[in-house]
Amino acid sequence: MSQANTHINLDQLNNTRPTHVLIIGSGLAGMLSALNLSKFGLKVVIACKGKLIESNTAWAQGGLAAVLSNNVFDSPDRHLEDTLNAGAGLVDRTTARDILQDGKVLIEQLNEFGIQFDITKDGGFDLAREGGHSQARVLHCKDTTGKSIAETLANRVQADPNISVIENLWAEELIIKNGKCVGAYFRKGSDSSAILASYVILATGGLGQAFKRTTNPWTATGDGIAIAYRAGAKLADMEFVQFHPTALSLAGAPAALITEAVRGAGAIMLDGNGERFMNRFHKDGELATRDVVARAINQVMQEQNLDSVFLDLRPIGKDKLESHFPNVLNLCKHYGIDPLTQPIPIAPAAHYFMGGILATSDGKTSIDNLYAIGECATTGLHGANRLASNSLLEAGVMACRAAKCLASEAVTELPQVTLETKPAKAVEMINDTELLRNELYKRAGLLRNEEGLKQLLQTLSQNTVLGPADTEEKMVAANLLTVAKLITKAALIRQESRGAHYRLDYPAQNDLRFRNRIWLSQNGYGFIREPKPSKSQPAATAKLAAARR
Repeated sequence: MSQANTHINLDQLNNTRPTHVLIIGSGLAGMLSALNLSKFGLKVVIACKGKLIESNTAWAQGGLAAVLSNNVFDSPDRHLEDTLNAGAGLVDRTTARDILQDGKVLIEQLNEFGIQFDITKDGGFDLAREGGHSQARVLHCKDTTGKSIAETLANRVQADPNISVIENLWAEELIIKNGKCVGAYFRKGSDSSAILASYVILATGGLGQAFKRTTNPWTATGDGIAIAYRAGAKLADMEFVQFHPTALSLAGAPAALITEAVRGAGAIMLDGNGERFMNRFHKDGELATRDVVARAINQVMQEQNLDSVFLDLRPIGKDKLESHFPNVLNLCKHYGIDPLTQPIPIAPAAHYFMGGILATSDGKTSIDNLYAIGECATTGLHGANRLASNSLLEAGVMACRAAKCLASEAVTELPQVTLETKPAKAVEMINDTELLRNELYKRAGLLRNEEGLKQLLQTLSQNTVLGPADTEEKMVAANLLTVAKLITKAALIRQESRGAHYRLDYPAQNDLRFRNRIWLSQNGYGFIREPKPSKSQPAATAKLAAARR
């Protein structure tokens, strides 16, 4: 990866002038929004917790779902119907339509930046089909799509004179003045500094590391969601955590993702007796939505007292496996499994967070001048269960829309803010992060009930300490505790089963009471109902305004 003069270190940070836009986090959402903002002549600072390419984007294998005009068998309406079906009644139809229709434009822009999706021999895009999709519409770069996107965009970002990048900087607290977000405090080791900005964009990704088994990288500890909540922002859909059905399950190995695209290519799942089992759970078999497949695997594991079931890639064929899924083959062989000759042991793992900071499709939140895009935001696109490969689509479209929205605000004035000495605030934090991860996975994972959720809150309370989060380790402990408690509280409120949220004590879907999204803030919680927008107020803005009340 090329290195440009856009990187600044902590010593330089204290002399950094206010910027037009501060982006916290990188990934597709953060980097693409920065590049688009730069096109409008705005100065941007990207502050990221690790390296620029260390994000959930870089770990995404499957691809990006989008309907292109040359696919005569598909349409945005069909993509919308698949998204609505996967979301189990909670998808915001207007928002989903807006985001899905922008997929074609996103692909064109990514191509302009140099991202080369796989093509067929006749020159068209090589489209894959994944669970919940009625058509093949997933664009990919073999089975390392996210890595290709992240590396290509990182090179562009580092060569852009309008973008400064600060790596290994941990977001500590948002700065709110007169109801507006004007920057953030950051920490590196024992040092704390501030970056001021006219606007702040959170692009911090998800929270998979709150669970014992996860496909997410070390950075995914819910930081943006937690600091936004503590700043007073409204969150929504916190009960909906998607577990990927097929994560590697081997002693001593991480819960590495085995892309859903292998099932679209013909892979099948087998129980402990070597028998195929998905057809007894759903008519779509292995290509049912992720919530259905993950719970089916869990049930078979319980029935047969197994630590895993098995994913058999051999029906795909040797040639296609080697040409389309080299990353999966290399990963498995590294841990002593040869998918060309034997099935892969797999079990569900926390993968994607449908909830987060309540935002419109262009990233606006309940706090003025604070935007949230990508996985840390929740727009209503995913509802109760994300359709496969809609995540990169949403992150990219939101990045473009947020940049366009900010450019229309004519951001030319830099913030004029006098900062007092930052007080050493006391925050709640868990004293044992491994205990939290184990308990959250056990009691608020695939299956939940009131007794277990209340026991979880009690366990968290008994292991909570109060003090300044003045180290990076303590910041993680505080952020994990915040998101764990919010997931648990939302799961208690939703007394039904829907999508990725399954209550053993309320196994049915209750549309009469709960066909509404749940928002939470420091002031309480409520339900997001479908308001009727006026001619002067777009639907998405009307819904955010309704949730603010």
